[in-house]
Amino acid sequence: MAHELTPTYPELRSSYIPGVLTTKLKMWNARMDVDYYKIEVTDENWNAVPFITTEEIFPLAYTEQREIEIFLPSDTSARYICTRSMLKKEGRQKTVISSKVCSKIK
Repeated sequence: MAHELTPTYPELRSSYIPGVLTTKLKMWNARMDVDYYKIEVTDENWNAVPFITTEEIFPLAYTEQREIEIFLPSDTSARYICTRSMLKKEGRQKTVISSKVCSKIK
């Protein structure tokens, strides 16, 4: 079980800031064991791409949803917007699975 990120294929639109594009995504947490997530934006080779959002790491409780707004320069090479679960690091813990969900920019 993982989290959900929609739309699957977000579109970049001009923002209110000249030379900047934006898109909005919705995220829903389906994991009882995860309370924090991280946003990542990459190019088609999975290299990090600079972006701006209100919080790069944010809390999201089980069954809650959140809207995420991403800002990118108009000459961006961004291809994927991903969210990754942030797991707590505790003493001797059983193996846990981190989930990563990506949307491909149109």
